[in-house]
Amino acid sequence: MQTQPKISIVIPSFNQGAFIEETIQSVVLQGYPNLELIIIDGGSTDNSVEIIKKYETNIHYWISEKDNGQAHAINKGLKIATGELHSFLNSDDLLLPNVLFEVAKAYQKDKKQIITGNWFEGNDLKSAICREVTQPLTLENLILNIGLFGQPGTFWSAAKTSMVLDESYHYCLDFELFYRLFTHQYEVTLIEKPVALFRQHAKAKTATLQILKHKEIVIFLENNINYHTNISAQMLKLKERNKRTLYRLELMETLQKQPLKLIAKVWEALKYDPRVFIKGI
Repeated sequence: MQTQPKISIVIPSFNQGAFIEETIQSVVLQGYPNLELIIIDGGSTDNSVEIIKKYETNIHYWISEKDNGQAHAINKGLKIATGELHSFLNSDDLLLPNVLFEVAKAYQKDKKQIITGNWFEGNDLKSAICREVTQPLTLENLILNIGLFGQPGTFWSAAKTSMVLDESYHYCLDFELFYRLFTHQYEVTLIEKPVALFRQHAKAKTATLQILKHKEIVIFLENNINYHTNISAQMLKLKERNKRTLYRLELMETLQKQPLKLIAKVWEALKYDPRVFIKGI
């Protein structure tokens, strides 16, 4: 009987005691026989470490120490990972039952491959909305949609030199990784069931994160527009749209936190594009 491929999953965490036990359970209760679970905790001060210790027999490696943020924590785990397939799962997200067996079934050894599927998005499975993978699964579509599929429940075959995250990104780090996988001719295989719950809750929806998201989209598009001349005009429009959104968000934040600087910020926005004040464009 053929051995199931080793699957390495990295869980980065920091002060997620309210969620991390459910996340760990969603992985270990898969019952997958060739699992390498790695947990990189950023020095949590809540009950996270207590919870991690409860599952030590199911964890290949864990550590709790200060790090430089999510991408750095994930990279620490990916550099340890020895599986044929790699993934990371944030400590408030969940894998759905039997997904690892479905991933193993879809996997073809030595092929550059991303394995993923539809996913749920919401606070819990009862109220979550099912999101579908965007098609067609092309590099151009990936760029212009800033992603085609969810990060939780997405796995990729490990290259001889393992792909790690670009630590200059904090919000778009998964999208940027998948972009590089596409440029290395990775192909996408879809499995015919939802793969994960991407949990959305109050702490995950701050205005600061939205500002960071649009900043990073603008940076990514500026850095890569010259490599995609066939869609450069569309990339430019997308960059401008995200920059207008970024200005609107920054104006709201300035009004709330530094109202004395609002006039200067309004003038800066107007100089960039007067359409900043027309919502939706």
